[in-house]
Amino acid sequence: MKKTILAVATLFLVVSLAEGLILAGVRLDPVRVAAFLACLALILGAFVGLTNPAVVRLLRQKAIKSPWAAVGIPYLLLIPYLIFAVGTQTFSFLALAKLVAYIAAPTLLLFPDRLHRAERVGWRDFAAMLALALPVSAGWLGGIWVWPADAVFTEPQEIYFFRPLFSVCVAAYAFIVIRNLEGVGYRLGFRKGDLIDGLSNFAVFVLLGIPLGYALHFIQFRPHGVALVDIAFQFLAIYLTVAIPEEFLFRGVLQNFLSKSLPGPRHAIYALLIASVIFGASHLHHAPVPNWRYAILASLAGVFYGNAYRTRQRLSSPALTHALVDTIWHFWF
Repeated sequence: MKKTILAVATLFLVVSLAEGLILAGVRLDPVRVAAFLACLALILGAFVGLTNPAVVRLLRQKAIKSPWAAVGIPYLLLIPYLIFAVGTQTFSFLALAKLVAYIAAPTLLLFPDRLHRAERVGWRDFAAMLALALPVSAGWLGGIWVWPADAVFTEPQEIYFFRPLFSVCVAAYAFIVIRNLEGVGYRLGFRKGDLIDGLSNFAVFVLLGIPLGYALHFIQFRPHGVALVDIAFQFLAIYLTVAIPEEFLFRGVLQNFLSKSLPGPRHAIYALLIASVIFGASHLHHAPVPNWRYAILASLAGVFYGNAYRTRQRLSSPALTHALVDTIWHFWF
């Protein structure tokens, strides 16, 4: 708990210093910048805090003791949005309603099972997964975190990365705190084993995925020089806003739940394969619809993401594989 408090305090210090540096070099409204950075610090604080077992235990104790607390606690996640919206003068009742509904759906679906440990997957679990994934993939959460037009931007700019960070916080509360699902492995840092598994699964996928991508006419090599700092920044952005959210849902929740629920000695392998196919199918909506080439390649990638998760049951391992795949695809294919 002390480490989490220290991490959150450090985030506030970092954003305060960042604001000073930004305002020293760019003519921006200091109130808007302060609102943006405060929102970022609070969401990152929740994002990191929910990886701490002590924080999860505390929240779960409160959720078990009081049904009102169980339902009400996740609405604290609205505070960052309100700070941002008031500070940037972009408050919208529609945006607030979207966030309220997004929090309510998985929380209320899983609420009846809050007193028990998650042993087997049920229809409410699948419904909660869908309630978390569909609004993001369908773009229903768009238009919430928007930077207004000013001296720097001639048109309003949507700040995309708040969306996946917020969705992970809601998902972590719903499944780890309310549903008491063990083995999700929601961690951000790397252990030696995570690096080994993440890198080895990435290497094998590249050997198979690139030839398959060419055979499907889905990828084309685009060689060009890229600065190392650009690669590092893109990798970090993908790791936090794409890999962790998707691996949380498809591996930490779906594959984990299926592994607990399927019978037989090979239940873990079947769970991996089913989760991989569903992961691949979730990419069909990309243009041109239905994008079956993307779905096939994503299913293959899901096998290696799932394998990295299966050996450690820590999300940092498959998220590493996932982020590396997406990074090389972004720059060279």
